[in-house]
Amino acid sequence: MSEIIDLKRRSFLKGSAAAAGGVALASTSSFALSAYEDAENAKQLKEDQIKNAKYTPTFCGMCVNMCGFIARNVDGKITKLDPNPLFTKSRSFACARGNAGIAAAYDPDRLKAPMIRVGKRGEGKFKEVSWEEAYEYIRQKLVKILDEEKDNRSTIAFGAGAGAEEPLFATFANGIGSNNFVDHFTTCFAPAFLANKLTYGSWGSADFEKSKYVLMLGANRAEAIVTPDTLDLFRNTHKRGTKIVYIDVRYTNTAAQADEFIPIKPGTDLALMLAMIHETINKGYHKTPYKADYLAKYADGLAELEDYFTNGEGAKYTPEWAAKITEIPADTIRRLTKEFSDAAEKYEGAANCYRSRKSTWYYQDFEFRRAQAIFNALHGCVNRPGGVLLNRGLKAEKYEYEDFPIYDNAKPRIDLALKPKDAWPLMNPGKGSWQVFRNTVRDINKKWKNGEKLPEGAYPVRGMFIYRENPIQSVPGREETEKMFDTMDLVVVIDILPNDTAMYADVILPDTVYLERTSPLKSFGTLREPMIGARWATSKPLYKTKPLYNILKELSEKIEKDLAAITFKYTWDADDLGAELPKDFNLAKYLTDDFEIDEAKLKADIKDPKLIKAILEHASEDDLDIGSFKLSAAYEKTPEEFNEEVMKELYGDKAAEILKEYGVYWPGIEKAIEEAIDEHLKTFKKDYPGKNTAMYELYKKYCTLPKDYCIVPKKGKFIKFSLKNIAGQKFVNPITGQEEQVTDLPVWRDSMFEEPKNNQVRLVIGRHGYFTQSSHPNNYLLLDLMNYNYIWINQDLANEMGLKFKDEVELVNRQGKTVRGKVYPTKRIRKDTIFVATGLGSQSKLFTLGYDNGISQAQIAEDRIDPFIGAASMNETFVTIRKV
Repeated sequence: MSEIIDLKRRSFLKGSAAAAGGVALASTSSFALSAYEDAENAKQLKEDQIKNAKYTPTFCGMCVNMCGFIARNVDGKITKLDPNPLFTKSRSFACARGNAGIAAAYDPDRLKAPMIRVGKRGEGKFKEVSWEEAYEYIRQKLVKILDEEKDNRSTIAFGAGAGAEEPLFATFANGIGSNNFVDHFTTCFAPAFLANKLTYGSWGSADFEKSKYVLMLGANRAEAIVTPDTLDLFRNTHKRGTKIVYIDVRYTNTAAQADEFIPIKPGTDLALMLAMIHETINKGYHKTPYKADYLAKYADGLAELEDYFTNGEGAKYTPEWAAKITEIPADTIRRLTKEFSDAAEKYEGAANCYRSRKSTWYYQDFEFRRAQAIFNALHGCVNRPGGVLLNRGLKAEKYEYEDFPIYDNAKPRIDLALKPKDAWPLMNPGKGSWQVFRNTVRDINKKWKNGEKLPEGAYPVRGMFIYRENPIQSVPGREETEKMFDTMDLVVVIDILPNDTAMYADVILPDTVYLERTSPLKSFGTLREPMIGARWATSKPLYKTKPLYNILKELSEKIEKDLAAITFKYTWDADDLGAELPKDFNLAKYLTDDFEIDEAKLKADIKDPKLIKAILEHASEDDLDIGSFKLSAAYEKTPEEFNEEVMKELYGDKAAEILKEYGVYWPGIEKAIEEAIDEHLKTFKKDYPGKNTAMYELYKKYCTLPKDYCIVPKKGKFIKFSLKNIAGQKFVNPITGQEEQVTDLPVWRDSMFEEPKNNQVRLVIGRHGYFTQSSHPNNYLLLDLMNYNYIWINQDLANEMGLKFKDEVELVNRQGKTVRGKVYPTKRIRKDTIFVATGLGSQSKLFTLGYDNGISQAQIAEDRIDPFIGAASMNETFVTIRKV
């Protein structure tokens, strides 16, 4: 294992020495200036740069929060990123990741040109090629695959990370016609999202700024995802009378900032929530005046919920019952329930049982998130200030194309095709489950390659396009993901770095960093301050990189005729058309760039009038409508043209100008700009008073939207306590292997809870604010802040094992996977639990800084899947520890 990188002492040594040498030369020269004159010159140079620099609005691409920035460009290079004070999504905030966007642009290992693999997958051996060569390689592979698969477009899969460019990529996938699209959803917050959506129709956001009581279960906001609403959570809490209670298996920075920290046994959050619902109902806390009125208006199934927790299965979920499971005293559970209830009643819903985004935890997460949603709704905290706001954005169109044909031979999703009807996991039908998809493709492709007969409905998935996603390093079961890619004939990765997944690509296409491209505008339904944001290119692309828009447009132009010809061939019906199509006929030869048939050329080659008529008939609008197969038509408008057209159509010319100049628009913003913003710098005017609070006040002062715009109008009972639409669905218990059924109300299953055995400890995986999943393992600015993810281990356990800080240990999980890492002994974690942060441990040998630097969750997290949603149950991992 490589030694921990000390960036300050090693990576910057040469640069520091060179800089020092330059200073020494200047000071010993007979023409040297005094220290004072040096400082004066440096000051003047900086002022000149600021004065003459170009300032361009953009929004961040380092995580999904997408905060607004103003980029300073000096002589073609980005030198600084300043928060955009008008961007209400971020409110003049910039975290470490956001500031490190500059390092992404100037990463020494950044992909600089298209590459084609020349070694084995995973070896990291590629040759640099031209864009034309890369496109041609992809074209030939696609034509061969789709021809052999008789135009089953689903044999080509697509995977993408979340971001502003996702609509561009999704448009390409839709144009190809595949049903297989998979993203990070089930390695992120799928259980929480779907549980809340099923309960009250939306995900929403936590209104921390107005909340009077916040109950957080394992949501480490103070260090895991530091965003403006994180600051809202902790800013002036006592002054505004807010109490924060934090419950977790370890004492984190969030615990240090909270009013109260309560330790809990891992995997028992559901038991706690069920007991708090039981206490609420049996003490009648939901019958107080505000809540009674709220529930009567908006909630359906209250009587059934009451009966469940008084006479049914839920009657046993008492605080005493939960205390034995969670190790939280029954009196504490009662007190927390009463405190939450009192705050929710007194402040009319301004209390929040926070639903963290990171929810790929345990087998029973979906039930836990259902219980959370019920608890929030039961206390009247949904669609209320200070509670869960359902969010309402400004109207804006998405960059998507709706005129693609429906392909006759495209088969259903592979992960759904083999799943029995009404069986679970539920999965999002548009995004699937990474692990279910991967395991299905791996198994079917292996049989296909071995010449075995495939199950009914099965087909090989022979190619995949991956954009801004790194599943080999982020999805549990790294070796299984590698095996899936090994069974494919074509893997194309579009990214900015040679990450772990890129090592398994046949073709790597170098994308631009977000600072070098314009993206389709985005509507942010952000709490009480909805807005439209735009990312504008702040500098020219470096090297031979291209923005995703250009890549997809050019690739579409390269492949569209051949792919249309394949569809033409495999939709030909000789009986209906009255003629046989020759086996060697290739429609691509006769398609013009406008996707019309060149009849003169067709007639010159074919002498049979009957066949010519049949070809023209099949290509006509009344039959196949061959013109609709022109993939590049979807990219007729550039993002710049799209943004301008949408803004002018919806909000007028002035709004389009404001979005272009300042990167943000909301009704009334023009007056805020006139009062507070420097036209050149795009930030607050030099002498503008109260800059620290102005970003909060300008929107409130000038926005012309109704004050209660954040409260989504709801008619009737939008809250569903009892989910009869999912009751009775069958799933397989991942521990016992027995078939069970989903219930209409959440239930605790002893059979789905395990504890460590035989000297094992549970591995808990979580985020850190410096890294977004596996996106930044080579970023030198972030690595300078945190360059290793130490294994948190209880101090007493470390003492028993003779372990000291930085000692190396070997972790072995129950599936036989092994990693080595260095320990951090602490009293701030349970003795039966260890913790590792995500984002490090890349195995890409093309990384100078990030290679083998820490532990990757994909290597050690067991390949466990939530049976309800298909999410990655990473914390259902048990390991043994051996000192090395």
